[in-house]
Amino acid sequence: MNAPVQADVFVLAPTAVFDPAKPVYVGKDDPALLAGMDEFAAVAVRPVFDGLPVAVHMPAYRQANGAHFGVAEPSKLFWNDGPTPVSSDVFAEFAAFLTGRDPSLPYVLFSHSQGSILAALLMTVFLPELATAAQRDAMAACYLVGWGLNDEILARSPYPASTSPTDTGTIISWNTATASEVRGTVRSTWGDASTRAVNPVTFDETTEHVPATRNGFSLLRATGEAEAQRHEHLTGARVLRPSDEGGPFGGQVVLVDIDEHSFRSAEEIAEQDAATLGYTHHWDISLFAGAIRENVVQRLRLGLVAG
Repeated sequence: MNAPVQADVFVLAPTAVFDPAKPVYVGKDDPALLAGMDEFAAVAVRPVFDGLPVAVHMPAYRQANGAHFGVAEPSKLFWNDGPTPVSSDVFAEFAAFLTGRDPSLPYVLFSHSQGSILAALLMTVFLPELATAAQRDAMAACYLVGWGLNDEILARSPYPASTSPTDTGTIISWNTATASEVRGTVRSTWGDASTRAVNPVTFDETTEHVPATRNGFSLLRATGEAEAQRHEHLTGARVLRPSDEGGPFGGQVVLVDIDEHSFRSAEEIAEQDAATLGYTHHWDISLFAGAIRENVVQRLRLGLVAG
């Protein structure tokens, strides 16, 4: 028998389409978009939430085509003196989510990359301006992953940055990077010098290295694999500022200690250039799936053992 639902989860998936032949805004019924959402659900959503007493809502929405990010100013794709097609869809889906749920239950926002840009708009525009006080108060946690949580977002949001694994009504955020990325110059999704991160193993403000033995499981799909593979204690993590390591960026990121060539084919490694070497952005959640699952249980006090 399934346990009664104790919380709702609203998920915003990352960019799924990188196709210059398609328009700037990709329809939410686009097959590539739906396939990308299915992949995200398999490696980043179900490992965290399946079996927990939560109801997960992950709506499809018109997305900004990743192939156009370098052409158009990215911020204008999501908000241009008001909602764009992307944020308009997300605002409508979130409004329907809030209206249709049991208002006595807490809810969690869970997002990655483009989804986190939009979750930041929910934090800074929708919830403070368009939601009721009760709807704001019911927001237990926002896992805003793969986008920079900085002072600008926090100044406009009714919620502070998380500082412990058990606080609620807070925003939890991080971006991962390998050593080569930390010393490189190509990343643009890290925010600014005020960007802060929590360690996604301990979910606190420690800047000490947390070893892989304390990390739970990761769920990664390597090139050519039909199914994602579960890896126990794959990587440790340390919160740092790349500027402290000789890099140009001053905001906090999470340094992982896996090799940047892990799970890549020889052909992929040979083809990598400075823009992709060590790129772990697409693994921001799946590297720490087990730890995130445990934190959801702990933060929402679900009283369950996370498997």
